[in-house]
Amino acid sequence: MPRKKVSESNRFEDGKPLCDIYEDDVANELASLSLPFEIPAFEAETDSSGTKSTSPSSGISDNSSVATLPSRRSSGNSDVSNSDSEYRSIYTRQVPMLGSTLTPCFYNYQLTVPKRGGPGTQGRIGKAVLIFANHFPLKIRAGSSVNHYDVDVKTPWKRENRKSDEPMFRRAFRKLCLENSDVFPKICAYDGAKNFYTTRRLGYNGKKWTGRVSIPEFDGDNTSIVDLTFEIQLARSNIDIAGAVNAFIDGTTVDANAETQILNIVLSQLAREKCVSIGRNYFPETSQHGRSIDLPGGKSVWFGFFQSVSLGWKPMVNVDVANKPAVKGCDFISYMEEVLSIPGRGRDYPPQKPNFRINEGRNWKPELHKYKLERDIKGLKIRYIRPDEQKREWRCNRVLESPRNLCFEHEGEAMSVEDYFLHAYKYKLKYPFLPCIHLGSVQKTFYIPVELCQMKAQAFPHSKKVGEDETAQMIRKTAVTPKERKERIENSLRNISNTFKNDEYAKEFGLSVEGVMSQIQARVYDPPHLAYKDLARMENLPNVLGLTPAIIPFKIPHPGGKWDMTKGPKGSKLSFIDNRHLKNWAILDLANLSKEDINAFVDALYAEGDKIGYQVEYQSEVVKANMNSMNHVYQAFQKLCSKRPDMILVFTRGKNATVYNGLKYEGDIVQKISTQFVQQKNIGSKKFSAKPATLHNILLKINSKLGGTNQMLHTSNTPSILQRPVIIMGADVTHPASDFKNTKPSIAAIVGSMDAKASQYLCEIRLQNTGQVEEMISSMEEVTKKLLIQFRNKNLGRKPEKIIFYRDGVSEGQFLIVLNQELAAIRRACVSLEEDYNPPITYIVAQKRHKTRLFPVNPKDGVGKNLNVPPGTVVDHTITHPTEFSFFLASHEGIQGTTKPTSYHLLWDDADMKPDDIIKMTYYMCHTYARCERSVSYPAPTYYAHLAAFRARVHHDALVDTNRDTRDNRARLEEEISLANYFM
Repeated sequence: MPRKKVSESNRFEDGKPLCDIYEDDVANELASLSLPFEIPAFEAETDSSGTKSTSPSSGISDNSSVATLPSRRSSGNSDVSNSDSEYRSIYTRQVPMLGSTLTPCFYNYQLTVPKRGGPGTQGRIGKAVLIFANHFPLKIRAGSSVNHYDVDVKTPWKRENRKSDEPMFRRAFRKLCLENSDVFPKICAYDGAKNFYTTRRLGYNGKKWTGRVSIPEFDGDNTSIVDLTFEIQLARSNIDIAGAVNAFIDGTTVDANAETQILNIVLSQLAREKCVSIGRNYFPETSQHGRSIDLPGGKSVWFGFFQSVSLGWKPMVNVDVANKPAVKGCDFISYMEEVLSIPGRGRDYPPQKPNFRINEGRNWKPELHKYKLERDIKGLKIRYIRPDEQKREWRCNRVLESPRNLCFEHEGEAMSVEDYFLHAYKYKLKYPFLPCIHLGSVQKTFYIPVELCQMKAQAFPHSKKVGEDETAQMIRKTAVTPKERKERIENSLRNISNTFKNDEYAKEFGLSVEGVMSQIQARVYDPPHLAYKDLARMENLPNVLGLTPAIIPFKIPHPGGKWDMTKGPKGSKLSFIDNRHLKNWAILDLANLSKEDINAFVDALYAEGDKIGYQVEYQSEVVKANMNSMNHVYQAFQKLCSKRPDMILVFTRGKNATVYNGLKYEGDIVQKISTQFVQQKNIGSKKFSAKPATLHNILLKINSKLGGTNQMLHTSNTPSILQRPVIIMGADVTHPASDFKNTKPSIAAIVGSMDAKASQYLCEIRLQNTGQVEEMISSMEEVTKKLLIQFRNKNLGRKPEKIIFYRDGVSEGQFLIVLNQELAAIRRACVSLEEDYNPPITYIVAQKRHKTRLFPVNPKDGVGKNLNVPPGTVVDHTITHPTEFSFFLASHEGIQGTTKPTSYHLLWDDADMKPDDIIKMTYYMCHTYARCERSVSYPAPTYYAHLAAFRARVHHDALVDTNRDTRDNRARLEEEISLANYFM
């Protein structure tokens, strides 16, 4: 039966959540999620003909049945059935999802991304500004064809071939081609592993060709020769690259991934020959001037460039700078001295290095040095030079005892490492009291004295992290202005191949690249007006009939990106929209501060709060604890919790993961009490008060954690889609470090807005299966249903009329999987809530892992000291997807270096939103982030999901640290956390 139109009297106008009339039933309803709901259907609005209003804007393949997806889409006024049984007909066969480790599900992969991109589909709003994008136009000669050959390299060792073997395989392949010129053409493009490409067929008969070659294992070192066998056979012939690329750009084919791979391999040949390659990043010889800079602790930063073919509205080559933390090459004892040096304090107090070369190495103190050295070198490649000059390279496992004390079994007898080298090589160790290191296989006894080792110059493995000090210095030294970044990009191309003009591989395959960046027209959106409470108006207006304080618009000053709420309109005194004053609170002092310093901080916090009408009363209690004793810390924390304060401020000397993880778990999960950590450097003292900006940011977080609302979008410019009941959701998944992928799970976080202005969010956490780095959220249906129930119960029983979903962390290759798994799960959640509940869904993926950068053509258009593109700059053409709607949005002000825009890709939209509406909504949502008075790099719900996922990681790490990682405790992490905005 037709649904009644929603009464106009229920419109969201005051910006506050409507009262909760279902609160008593929430627990029962959430506990029975698996049961069907017998709630009257909230029917779709009808048009004048009596049929349901639908939109033809979502993507579905031509041969799929519209009735299989319960969405508000059709190609006319057809009546679309939304029954649960019809919806489940989408699952017609069992298909294991590509790239997914979840249990195979029944999926029909006929849902496709809607064709909403291409010429004529871009937005129109905003000030026009010319920019350069680091995409260089690529021309592909029509009519030329390419042949693809499979390569199988046989090596003398038993292990499988590794990525690290590629440089050796490349040298061997070049030699193989030279020695067999009757078989191979002059130009072959080899990827260093299993594929190579030619423009002419190879000169051999039969199915396969086999060739052998001998080369040094290490370049320039003839002491170790390796014999390799190459088996080659034709995989695919007469590939028309130009035709495939044009077909993809025209929208007649789904992808051109194979052809793009060929283009990348061909265009990277010279770079791979001249540089160290890591993925698509290329680093020239670090001995060249300006190619690296030193960091403390034996580390350095390599400077190089990134290069990849990108198919936008035309073929492009995306080129950017690349920076990689690395280890400096040197003898191992010197490296030890660098790692174990005591940091200095400015010019007058340089670092103090230990001297391990005196007194036979007796300065080595295992109790002081072993742990730090082992943590630093584990997993790094070490070159072992035997006394007979033979060389080997292995990764390091651990640090051992000195060669004089370390014994192993040799020919049935115990022998020290020192004696072994004396007997086997007639070599007397110079430093018998320095340690040995265990190299190679953990099952073998490759115990090598450090004096026979060299630290190989190498990029940091992905599994290792640079220390905090090195990271901070690296950021400072690599953050460059847009102008300098652009120059580095163009110089990189010129230095390698004169921008491919001297590239014989590019010429052979009919490729040419323009020498200048693409110049395109961007648009700049005006920032939104925010809303704050004006205390001055409240004081001046009579309090008639419970008149609430006036909510006034706040204009963000030009050029946008940041604001200061204390600088409102003349005569105003702005305050948070919803103040949750800091009244019942306590302090846990782990920094051993003086009473005077603590009082000075509290007084400064009170004064800062008073500027904005936020009340900070004196703390109820201060308890001190020794940060080095977690038992003492827990006891002190629990003592404060017994008084049930609303919040506990924790003062620390600096960052300490064990303390932070433990207290966040205890506060968020066990005690249900909010915590706010403050480092000593931000506390100040009686003599030097804390900075007002720091104090203000602390108040922003405190008010939010206590359930308040700091700012929101003003009604005058609230996006039209938010003027009806809408839930805005954000989702992200965080993965464990590679060292812990078998012991720590991936963690998914999904947040959903609960009020009309999308300023209050609830969060759901789910731990994915251990041992699986799984990006897809397997429990999306259950989580969505919970959030929809919560929304309904907080808004007078009204369900969201639309769902806006921002998803972080999904790569382009996973788009169809997301569409057919997560979107379908959201639909199932809606149908299970009410059979005919079928709100339009807009599903947008936000991506930060890309290499596109934007540079203003005219410096006058740049903002800030670095002259970055202004906040609100959007590009939705030329360098975006040729047929699907996507755009780049620089929503924030670049503080350091060059602004990195976020890439957005529309995967589904049966709300039929216009391009400008999607972009403006996305940009505006970047201004509602509660933790700072800046527009952030992506929308607040996505940011909150990111924060919540990492907070859940903190909770889980606390369980691991204390040996409490049980099934019951993991389940506890997934329970609803009653604290508001605890992840802030």
